[in-house]
Amino acid sequence: MLHLKKLPAQWAYPLALGALGAGAVALVGDWSVLSLGLALVLLVLGLAAGFQLNAGHAAQQQAMERFMADQQRFGDEVAPVWSRHIESSREQMDTAIAGLSERFAGIVDSLDAAVHTASLEAATLEDGDKGLVAVFNRAERDLGAVIASQNAAVAGMQAMLEKVEGLDRFTQELQSMAHDVAKIAQQSNLLSLNAAIEAARAGDLGRGFAVVAKEFRMLSNLSGDTGKHIAAKVGVISAAIADASSMVRESVEQRDGRIQESTNTIGSVLQDFRAVTDTLQRSSGLLKDESMSIQNEIGQALVQLQFQDRVSQIMGHVKSNIEQLPVYLQSHHDAYVQSGVLEPLDPEVLLGALKKTYVMADQHAIHSGATVAEASSDNEIRFF
Repeated sequence: MLHLKKLPAQWAYPLALGALGAGAVALVGDWSVLSLGLALVLLVLGLAAGFQLNAGHAAQQQAMERFMADQQRFGDEVAPVWSRHIESSREQMDTAIAGLSERFAGIVDSLDAAVHTASLEAATLEDGDKGLVAVFNRAERDLGAVIASQNAAVAGMQAMLEKVEGLDRFTQELQSMAHDVAKIAQQSNLLSLNAAIEAARAGDLGRGFAVVAKEFRMLSNLSGDTGKHIAAKVGVISAAIADASSMVRESVEQRDGRIQESTNTIGSVLQDFRAVTDTLQRSSGLLKDESMSIQNEIGQALVQLQFQDRVSQIMGHVKSNIEQLPVYLQSHHDAYVQSGVLEPLDPEVLLGALKKTYVMADQHAIHSGATVAEASSDNEIRFF
């Protein structure tokens, strides 16, 4: 270490003074015991003074060494952190600006496609038979035909309902005929009973007539049973016809209501569709103009976003300059170790190196602390 090399000289001055004083006292005292004692005391005092001087110098040297080491550690620890933060900020800014520019470019492409599509749609609206208006008119005509077909189907079901209701009259006639058959069977049964009574009165002469009366009564009973079966079947058929008539009537009413509802809905949809068609015709031109205007504005925004090139370059220069701080502090420490002379730190070493990287007038203005004038539109953007 440097203070160990200087140790003999530091001890020499107080020892020399002590020795000179001791020699003078001994010489003046004629080398007496008292003078030699005083000389020894002076020599010890010189030695103590040298020890104290050396201790103070060593403490000062250690403090200076700690200061230089702390100064170097300050540069070694702080400057890299500054540099990393600046580099991280620059990378994040570059990433964000690149992503933003990419998004804006995508928006411009989308708007360009939208403008192209709007132009095609505007042409489609007015494209004769293939235009939207012509399609609407054809749809209206076709839907009208569908509604007419549904109305015809309802009319057919109404006619079928009338025929089914007409069958009810025939069932009533069949019931009347079954009732007549029952009455005839009843009268025939009474007639056969009277014939049997008369045959019994006639005795042997009426035996053959009694057989006929018996058969006639059996036929009358069979006719009565048949009439009852006919009446029962006619009742079942009548009930079925009534149910079918009711179901058909209900179906016709429901179909008629649905057709009316469908007609109203289709009319409302066609009216809304016509309103939309008219609105599209009016707004297609406006949409095209606004899309082109937005496209131009975003294009200008993309130009403005090019400021990140300039900011990135400036931050890169500052980062490089900060990275030179530990190197400069190390060289300052090495110079002190070699010469033993503590020189002040010179900020112009780093500021001068940073100034050499400036390429814009406002950078020089910021460096000198002057007010930075607002950039004009002609030199606002500069590529590096």
